[in-house]
Amino acid sequence: MTKTTSGRKLWLRAVAYAVIAYGAAACAQQPAPHPDVVLSEQQTSDAELLHLTTGTLRIKPCGGDIVRISFVTVPSVPDLSNPALSDSVCPATPFSVYDSGSSVEIVAADLRVDVDKNSSAVSFSRYGEHLLTETAWPFPRRIVPTVTDGQPAHSASVWFSLTPDERLYGLGQHQTGLMDERNTQLILSQDNTNISIPFFVSSKGYGVLWNSASVTNWNNRFRQVVTFQSNDADAVDYYFIEGPAVDKIIAGYRRLSGEVPLFPRWAYGYWQSKLAYASSEELLDVAAHYRALHIPLDNIVLDAGWETEFGSRVFNPNYPDPASMVQRLHDEHIHLMASIWPLFQPGSENFEQMQSHGYFVTPGPNPLPAYLSGARLYDALNPDARHLYWEQVEKSLYDIGVDAFWMDSTEPADLYAEEHGPMLAGARTALGDGSKFANMYPLMTTQSIYDGQRSQPDNKRVFILTRSAFTGMQRNAASVWSGDTVTTFDVLRRQIPAALNYSLTGLPYWTSDIGGFVGGRTADPAYRELFVRWFEFGAFCPVFRAHGARESNELWSYGPEAQKILTLYDRLRYRLMPYIYTMAARTTLDGYTPMRALVFDFPSDPQALDISNEYMFGPSLLVAPVTAAGAASRDVYLPRGTDWYDFWTGQRYAGGRIVHRAVTLATLPLFVRAGSIVPMGPEEEYTGEYPDAPIELRIYPGNDGDASLYADDGLTYAYEKGQYAWLPMHWDDASRELTLGARQGQFPGLQQDRQFLVTVVGPSRGIGEAETRGGRRVNYSGVAVHTRL
Repeated sequence: MTKTTSGRKLWLRAVAYAVIAYGAAACAQQPAPHPDVVLSEQQTSDAELLHLTTGTLRIKPCGGDIVRISFVTVPSVPDLSNPALSDSVCPATPFSVYDSGSSVEIVAADLRVDVDKNSSAVSFSRYGEHLLTETAWPFPRRIVPTVTDGQPAHSASVWFSLTPDERLYGLGQHQTGLMDERNTQLILSQDNTNISIPFFVSSKGYGVLWNSASVTNWNNRFRQVVTFQSNDADAVDYYFIEGPAVDKIIAGYRRLSGEVPLFPRWAYGYWQSKLAYASSEELLDVAAHYRALHIPLDNIVLDAGWETEFGSRVFNPNYPDPASMVQRLHDEHIHLMASIWPLFQPGSENFEQMQSHGYFVTPGPNPLPAYLSGARLYDALNPDARHLYWEQVEKSLYDIGVDAFWMDSTEPADLYAEEHGPMLAGARTALGDGSKFANMYPLMTTQSIYDGQRSQPDNKRVFILTRSAFTGMQRNAASVWSGDTVTTFDVLRRQIPAALNYSLTGLPYWTSDIGGFVGGRTADPAYRELFVRWFEFGAFCPVFRAHGARESNELWSYGPEAQKILTLYDRLRYRLMPYIYTMAARTTLDGYTPMRALVFDFPSDPQALDISNEYMFGPSLLVAPVTAAGAASRDVYLPRGTDWYDFWTGQRYAGGRIVHRAVTLATLPLFVRAGSIVPMGPEEEYTGEYPDAPIELRIYPGNDGDASLYADDGLTYAYEKGQYAWLPMHWDDASRELTLGARQGQFPGLQQDRQFLVTVVGPSRGIGEAETRGGRRVNYSGVAVHTRL
């Protein structure tokens, strides 16, 4: 379903102008503002408290690389915990305090915080290198009374001064087409195609996490000053996270907000989906046809229309035996994901249960869209309501074997937020004023499924797909998709920086509706081209899934030529599964990020910092999607500091240059960094089909290189108890020697002996998707093996 977004745009514009007017009025009223003077200081066991003319400022180190800054207008700082960020995530850390006369200095490890006594402006530095400063004029931070969604509230703001050359990334997923968020103004509010998370990362090597779940204005309209301004917050509260490596900043964010669970291995395979399968018979026929054509598939999705009404969790008569349907899919090694919403329409037992317990949000002033008339939103901020929500899902879906949950409309709801603003605005929840938690709903409702499934004795890993996110949602085993996009090349182009900025916000799992959701005719040659290009991009996203509101959306729906190309990239995804699953394990165990803007790996290359249309997929693969109709070539920038290999030809290029790469419709420009060791598995129709097959190792010479190969049972949380294994690998370029190191770790079912086929890549050798013939065979039994090549 799609609706005009003109109302949403007008609402955003009005809010933006109001914020600018407020700032201008504040300055006009205070042509010579009173400085926010430090009156006294007090050191506690875990923080430095500064009493100001306007309130209390707390500086609390959280380890040697994170510091929390909190400001309130009362004499003491209360507990500022919320469901996204608990006060307990900031452990007591040794620090020292020095008085320089004009400022108070707080030092913890290599991070130093200075507070100017005359303005109370806070600045941050690392080893003497200045990183960030709150503005001193007209004020560094502010809390003022306001009215939000018709209710008395407080607005909290902070201003930072920026340096001219730094870039800012993150803030969630915003489909502006921009990589750098400098010189932008955004309303951080959830809607169908925008995800708002108040966390940004600077190319100078730091990040700032703003601790508010209310609608927030991000304003960098004046390029040297940026502000966070939340419309319902009682404190200025943020975390400064020091790097300088972006991976270290992201790891710091996850220390505060939660680590990333590992998905089941099958979740990294291909997902087949469309808006609605009319019956269980149609769905099973599609699954069977994939197997008959030997096209790789691990998952199929049951989206709209299976329920009798929203929230009932009762299959309609077109699905007469859902348990049998699920079992038949499992017999074909195919997993099922079912769509569920947080809305309940009257008439079902589930609705009556929620209503009788008082578990619905008390509606705010905005009406629901007509097609949802009478529906109610369950209160995911209430732990008892979350428990009941899971119990209903468990009874109807989990107990019959449904493997994963598509939690749709978690903004909430549908295009409602684009028409009227957040659904929680002005509502009442178990935590109080809904406006204060307007952006937090996706975090809380995904927690209901994650906590519920984790409580089950079968220990099966959770996979959730959802349309929105907030700080900390990565801990709930949830991936997002980019919403109900339309089918144009411009929208495809915008997906790339949207995904990269989302990943730079600390949440690693993202996907899109391959082909776009709204529009597209499978018989139209122009649309077929778009679908193929989008599919090529999708094969190198953390989650690989096609979806759309089309009558048919299977790989054979787009004609024989397209089917051949689509199948090629599907097979390549499965061949790369050892690389992808190892990358996933690093994300869980090492704080890694799989889909990587170039600033992650090439922060000292200025040309790489502004690139919005290419990225690293893991440590080795540079992906450059084609996003123009009728393209016969595309320019690809190869970052400096390393050589690169064309994945399809084996040709070697020096870094720090632009390559003019000719393309056909079947070509996704793909380059591999010199020194890489890329593991590739066998061609499979589902993950783990051939567990004993040899693994091909492609070595790209030109630098020394290290890599690893991860293994576990792929299904349970036994890895949390240390039941997994790593195989370290090293390539010595000068001696052309590959070392397979001694195995680290064990788990039940580990294949103790394995064969590898090793190829040193060159022109026309070790290229493309197909298995390489004639590689060196190396037998491995868990002890170190050295092989000269």
